[in-house]
Amino acid sequence: MHRPPEPRGEQSRLIEPSPWIVTEPDTDPLTDTPVGVVHPAKRGGRVLETPPAAGRLTISRRTIRVTNVSRLIGTLQIRFTDIIGVGRSRRTINGTTVETLAVRHLDPPATVYTTEFSVWDDREHELFTQFLRRYYRKQRRKIADVELSAAQLELLVTLYSAVGDIDIESILRKSAADITELFGPLREAGLISGGGIGSMLTGRGYMLVTERIDDDRL
Repeated sequence: MHRPPEPRGEQSRLIEPSPWIVTEPDTDPLTDTPVGVVHPAKRGGRVLETPPAAGRLTISRRTIRVTNVSRLIGTLQIRFTDIIGVGRSRRTINGTTVETLAVRHLDPPATVYTTEFSVWDDREHELFTQFLRRYYRKQRRKIADVELSAAQLELLVTLYSAVGDIDIESILRKSAADITELFGPLREAGLISGGGIGSMLTGRGYMLVTERIDDDRL
């Protein structure tokens, strides 16, 4: 087995060299890859003064997993289903300004964090960026195809706005049977997880609600 070609460009994000990519890009593109991570960089819209930390990044089973991070963070895991936004940014790590990928995601049930990643190797950082952006675009396409009744959208907005335990029946003024009937199609569309009062919006559900709310305001 031949060693893959060395990536081009600056390689100063972290001190140690990057391991080889051992899986295909369409499956799990990165394994035990050195990365700089800022978690959380934001809580909601508020910027936090969180310092960068080094870790080892793996994508497996539709989950971003970063191990060997600082004691305060421990192991960081972000499920793809909780991702609600992906964008490029820049961050100074080890005295060098580098490209980072800012990932907005839900921390169930409803907290929104932004975590910034900067993979040490330029080629692997670009692969990581393309992989997540491709997933995010796919989610946006799926959302565009979703058709909801007024009652289903009302239920999603109720979950979006909920803080703590809520009485869905009294808020929506519907019977338990009617609400149960609404949940099934929403789960099948990947918009909620769980069922009944324990239901939570998935990342896809959160994205859909925010888009529909913004559309109504225009």
